[in-house]
Amino acid sequence: MTAAPTALPVQSTGRTRVSRIAPSGAPVDLTLPAAFGEYSWYGNTRFTGPRMARQFFLAPAGEHRVIPTHVLPGARERRQSMRGFDAVVFEAPDRTDSALVLAGPHHEATTWFGGPAPDSAGLAGLLGTFRFADSSAGAALTAASDLLVKQSDVALIGRNEWSTLIVRRSTDVLPTLPEWAGFALPGGELWRAGRMLNARDASRVAGTPHEWRYLLAGESAAMDLVLHGPESGRPVLKMGEDQVVGALAALTGRWTG
Repeated sequence: MTAAPTALPVQSTGRTRVSRIAPSGAPVDLTLPAAFGEYSWYGNTRFTGPRMARQFFLAPAGEHRVIPTHVLPGARERRQSMRGFDAVVFEAPDRTDSALVLAGPHHEATTWFGGPAPDSAGLAGLLGTFRFADSSAGAALTAASDLLVKQSDVALIGRNEWSTLIVRRSTDVLPTLPEWAGFALPGGELWRAGRMLNARDASRVAGTPHEWRYLLAGESAAMDLVLHGPESGRPVLKMGEDQVVGALAALTGRWTG
């Protein structure tokens, strides 16, 4: 990982303000560079406890509809109405894989079992372990009791055609930051790191802003940005590196809680 260039960044040409709810229920306020596009919002979180380790992926409502048509063709479906959402279980015809979707009016949370779906008693126990609260600003998935089940790996993820932005609490990212100082921007310290690409894709993005991922760590939130380019079948971004850093000068985040 290397520090971002030290040249004075150009001024950003636009910004948008977004308020979201992280999967942990924490409010997250973001100021985003308009140059990187408008995002659809996703999330990720993990829970661990006695005889339990489970990861959930959060997405806009309706994305689970591809499971029985494309992911597990012909999957059997069970649906149970809960307060404020439906619990939907999909199971492959040969029972080699299955998924549970907590489907709210705005968002959904999905976990995969890697085998047969739990029976009715197992599903009831699993549903009793978590609380799912959905709203237009985001969905919160939390443990019913944090004495037995611990929540970790909480991330808020923005995606669009041009970029992916991953937002986490700064305290969760601190152990991975380099020891030397990053480049100071209004939203925090900026570093860049090489991307994990195969040799062909790495050659496609060499010498362009797509060669790097950009990590901006502020007081309460850390934001990890990847700009999609030739490795994703898209053209090279028509911005020099100083212009990218200038746009990043508009990026700020506040994670409460």
